[in-house]
Amino acid sequence: MLYTMYPSGIYRILEVSGNLIISQLDELRILISGYISQGETCIAVRFTDASYLYSGAIAVLISCFKLVKDIQGDLCLLEPKQEMLELLRQMGIDNL
Repeated sequence: MLYTMYPSGIYRILEVSGNLIISQLDELRILISGYISQGETCIAVRFTDASYLYSGAIAVLISCFKLVKDIQGDLCLLEPKQEMLELLRQMGIDNL
């Protein structure tokens, strides 16, 4: 899994490429937590075409969403794939 971070307006875009595997989920959480501790309050996560979102990654994103909301920030998915949106809808968390 590879990460690219770049600014876009008030947001920091975190682009994730490659497949998320169990051992890298904490890496994703630590990375987002690190940006929060550096004062970043608006983060958008974009998964590339090569990445697949599954329940473990969703749990990490929900955890990070709560961290960002606690500091009155915003965490969102940027250009989510249709499969991701459908999975989030099925779980009832597409409006977080």
